[in-house]
Amino acid sequence: MSDELKVNPETRFDRVGRTGIYPASGPPPPGDAPIRGQGELAHPEERHRAPGPWISWSGNRIMLAMGRAIFGGYFLYNGINHFVNRDMLAQYARSKQVPAPDAAVPASGALLVLGGLSVLTGVQPKVGASLIATFLLGVSPQMHAFWRIDDPQQRMPEFVNFTKNMALVGGACLVAAIPEPWPARVRGRGGALTAS
Repeated sequence: MSDELKVNPETRFDRVGRTGIYPASGPPPPGDAPIRGQGELAHPEERHRAPGPWISWSGNRIMLAMGRAIFGGYFLYNGINHFVNRDMLAQYARSKQVPAPDAAVPASGALLVLGGLSVLTGVQPKVGASLIATFLLGVSPQMHAFWRIDDPQQRMPEFVNFTKNMALVGGACLVAAIPEPWPARVRGRGGALTAS
């Protein structure tokens, strides 16, 4: 038995003989062989789409659900806020020399709403993560340019906000790295929740 098979105690073995179940090509194994499911025999791209074994553990499903609610909900809430407090945010953006602030505020709000909903519902979360990252990378250098401020007391909050946004970009990258499809995602025409 190979070292790889010894390491994984969950690997099942069976005597397959000459049934043709084992590999489609090559000689049959002389004795016991690992049972391989359809996912392992599929084309490499098909295997890549299947969620990793980590997703099947209930603790990881709970952590993913909590992360989706917090991360996606944060951006959804702030996106809605861009529309509810549009005038105030446009005035703030104007003070930061943002070009066309009356258009920039709802446009950035749309990025946040779509990105937050995507992560929250699990519908194309890689696209949602890239919308969130686009917003953060676009606004942070303009709105929180701490390097342009001489006064240390004014510089500190901008530095904190800039670095916070860069950490959120990192979170968006982590979201994009989670294999799809996500469990308990919204799908189908009726928007039904599926717990696959």
